[in-house]
Amino acid sequence: MVTTAPRRSATPVPGPRRQLLSDSREREASRATPSRKDLPAWPLGLLFIAFPVWWLLGLGAFAAPIAASVMALHLMLRGGTRVPPRYGLWVMFLVWVIAAGTQIDTFGRGVGFLFQFMNYGSATVVFVYAYNCSLKRLPIRRALGMVVVFWVWVVIGGFLGVLLPKVGLTTPFERILPEAIKSNDYVQALVHPQFAEVQQPWGAPKPYNRPRAPFPYTNSWGGHFALLFPFVVLYITQARMLTRLVLVGLMAASLIPAFATLNRGMFLAIVAGVLYTAIRFLRRGHVRWPAMVIALMVIGGIAALLSGVGAGIDSRTEYSSTNNDRLGLYAETFVRTLDSPVLGYGAPRPSETFVVSVGTQGEFWHLMFSYGFPGLVFFCAWIWWLALHTRGVRPDSLLWLHAVQVMASLMLFYYGLDQTELVLVFVAGALVLRGSAGGKVGGMDDRGIAAV
Repeated sequence: MVTTAPRRSATPVPGPRRQLLSDSREREASRATPSRKDLPAWPLGLLFIAFPVWWLLGLGAFAAPIAASVMALHLMLRGGTRVPPRYGLWVMFLVWVIAAGTQIDTFGRGVGFLFQFMNYGSATVVFVYAYNCSLKRLPIRRALGMVVVFWVWVVIGGFLGVLLPKVGLTTPFERILPEAIKSNDYVQALVHPQFAEVQQPWGAPKPYNRPRAPFPYTNSWGGHFALLFPFVVLYITQARMLTRLVLVGLMAASLIPAFATLNRGMFLAIVAGVLYTAIRFLRRGHVRWPAMVIALMVIGGIAALLSGVGAGIDSRTEYSSTNNDRLGLYAETFVRTLDSPVLGYGAPRPSETFVVSVGTQGEFWHLMFSYGFPGLVFFCAWIWWLALHTRGVRPDSLLWLHAVQVMASLMLFYYGLDQTELVLVFVAGALVLRGSAGGKVGGMDDRGIAAV
């Protein structure tokens, strides 16, 4: 049963009487609402801090579902779970995905469908869990610290790809999987970690070693790195001086694997997110932090030019014709969706023209092809509602978490938001919506919060 808390009276009350009424309301609230134990913060650490353990076991792609299972158990035992307004949009999306599953026609596509739905379900649980964690148990700084540790693992994985591009690992989970399952190319990419994608398109003078550890694909590395950037910047603003210096140094070092990915979408998302946030800060009267971050971006841009990243991207584009392939694939995705516009096809399918499958190369196109136009509308409506609803966040420093929503709104057109990418988007949204300072939620108080 979903209810909303009643609005408080706007009529002013004299001081002593106001205090008596306040005390009375608190006593009534405490009697009406049974005390509930605060949710622990460590399940989030099980996902973000322990991620390398899952990856080495071959379970990196399942880290979010494992942690979400623990969170779901805590939520059920605690009870009184709250969700934000408009959460029904996301619930409708999940229902539509289940309905679209009726279009699956092969075992391999069924495996992909189940894994994708598991990712959506995991992000759902993590969002609800973070939203219901109290500020006492999970203050913003602690949550940021866990995510920043995850970012450190991503950077280390990137360096593994730079230094040992041809190395892969046979994991314990891979060994116990039946041959019929692990022979699937998608499953193999998930359970057999490779440090880098080694690509040499026809005519290219040398291979491109593009880091991807601890993720299955280089684009996944780039997507995570971009979405983690605002978390790291925000944590730097809250950290002590020594921690700041260490993180700034590591951020500078992280440019090495970032440049090695030759990932245009990653650079576009970071630049767009930083410029957007800088403008929002300036409109609120802040100058120092936007100026410092933009200065670092300029330095990074100069370093990219001097290191030949631009030339590398141009070279890869020339030999791989990736731009034309993507545009052609997007057009085919739209045309073929018109043949099944309501439920889609349940999962991507082979292209009639290109090597890659239709319904890939971007979450937007995956949603359209796999779940039809209604599934696309429900997903985008929820993501874009998050972006709009968090724009008035206070204190101003939390604009960096709002920037994650804005970046995701752009990235979904050319990147998939699967595995922990969607989790990061949802964690940022939940931290803003559940409360920032003084009980404020997205610039509002708790009067607009729904309770289950």
